[in-house]
Amino acid sequence: MESPTGTLEGTAFPPDLERLGIVLGAKIDIRELDNLGKRHNFQVFLYFEEDLARSSTLRKDLQEYGDVPDLERPFIRLDAFLRFASESDPLFTRRLDELPLVIEVVAYGEITMQEGKLLPYVKGVMPFLDELTMEETPGAS
Repeated sequence: MESPTGTLEGTAFPPDLERLGIVLGAKIDIRELDNLGKRHNFQVFLYFEEDLARSSTLRKDLQEYGDVPDLERPFIRLDAFLRFASESDPLFTRRLDELPLVIEVVAYGEITMQEGKLLPYVKGVMPFLDELTMEETPGAS
């Protein structure tokens, strides 16, 4: 568990990325966040549960869910999510043009991985379905 007097999650992210708009509360299109992560070498973790995203640390979540398959966790790496969504729905990318997925940044920082390597990361919350404006009516196929 991280010490409350030590570096808190969200405070150690490289300052140059803050200038790109990666700040707490920022709402960023999922595709832009993916491009920024690739261009500036940081991992993005998407959370499906807002309470967990806001109350837990990435380190704790990675430890707690380490033995759980990626697609069964309450969070997933952005690249894995995009790959899975594109494989499951060939029109996924086109749907993002019509209905962008905007992710809220809830934390960011760097954690030390098992190999001793620092991993810069961003934690973001997926929008809830009721926050998305769907053109189709609920239950329509």
